[in-house]
Amino acid sequence: MPRRRLIIDCDPGHDDFAAIALAVTSGAFDIEAITAVCGNAPLDRTVANALTIADALGTSIPVYAGAVAPLLHRYEFPAAFHGVTGLDSAGATLPPPRRAVAPGHAALEIAARVNAAPGEITLVVLGPMTNLALALALDPDLASKVRELVFMGGGIVGGNVTARAEFNVWADPEAAAIVLRSGIKATMFGLDVTNRAFIDTDDLARLRAAVPAPNPVADIIQFYTERSGDVAAGRVHGPSLHDTCPVAWLIDPTLFQTESLPVTVETSPGPRYGATDADRRTWAPDHLPRIDVALELDRPRLAARVTDALVEAAKRIANNA
Repeated sequence: MPRRRLIIDCDPGHDDFAAIALAVTSGAFDIEAITAVCGNAPLDRTVANALTIADALGTSIPVYAGAVAPLLHRYEFPAAFHGVTGLDSAGATLPPPRRAVAPGHAALEIAARVNAAPGEITLVVLGPMTNLALALALDPDLASKVRELVFMGGGIVGGNVTARAEFNVWADPEAAAIVLRSGIKATMFGLDVTNRAFIDTDDLARLRAAVPAPNPVADIIQFYTERSGDVAAGRVHGPSLHDTCPVAWLIDPTLFQTESLPVTVETSPGPRYGATDADRRTWAPDHLPRIDVALELDRPRLAARVTDALVEAAKRIANNA
């Protein structure tokens, strides 16, 4: 099987780190670029984190800086979850990157690479959709040239940053609305499944035992675990690594069950700002944008695959140190 060509657009982020590690260690992809956007942290932090991750995993994947701010929304960055750097650790940290960010804007790079290979590039969006929305604004035909879009964001069941809105979509609802209205072929991995995409205490122990200290991968995941409200409340036994879901589905679609649904994004000010609504009526209007939505997952198999990737990442980083 030929390896799938990817661009990963992200705002690293602990779960972004896990998703990139999964993509890199799987051997299933040619990752052509990582594009960074503001989201979990300001852009300077997410760019630095993307470079750090790409270098630590021993890759030469170019990293491009994208949008400094959402299209309209302004908010305080959620340092309580990801720390001041966006990738804080409970102990050892990843080594600093040995190279600089690639020249050019992420939105222009996405457009250029997709136009150069129509129908071949899969976009994996793990943060706010600002970069992709900008690319589509510059070139609306781009939507028909993308092989497909898989993204972590939204949720039919409700939100995490508000009662109705999930963070990635809430951070830039206008961008998400532009993307979903574009007609792009898309699969959404929202809180319906990602809240259940957790690794447990045995997985964390296996990661800790993978290499002798220092083990920055285990320490990074430990930091995220300690800030998980679901772990603190006893609802799950380890952190939900939300952003791993789109990558895992590309590797093995049998890990998830999806349903084609009309999905819209609420952009009007108010308590529903950033909500993703799915119309499940059999008579839903035909004009509504329809995408695939992940609704069920095989959590044990997903957790095993993600833990394997984190263990491999820990070994690679130890060997590269």
